[in-house]
Amino acid sequence: MRAYDAMGKLKWKEELDSCIITIRHRGSENNEKEISGSSVSEVKKSYFVYKSPDETIIPMHRILRIELKGRCLWKKGT
Repeated sequence: MRAYDAMGKLKWKEELDSCIITIRHRGSENNEKEISGSSVSEVKKSYFVYKSPDETIIPMHRILRIELKGRCLWKKGT
């Protein structure tokens, strides 16, 4: 399963708002940043759109983990 597949499944089950997406983010602690699924406005095959004050396109290859209610649904490299 790819990150896109996991996010797509969460979107269609209407559980995307409840998930936490950890991405590689240079300059942050451990070079990681957590994004709430409720901040995701769009999911495409190669990226998703993150609504911070502005919309930011995050490439799918930067996703490290996707968690739902404390359970890891997807992890890079597994």
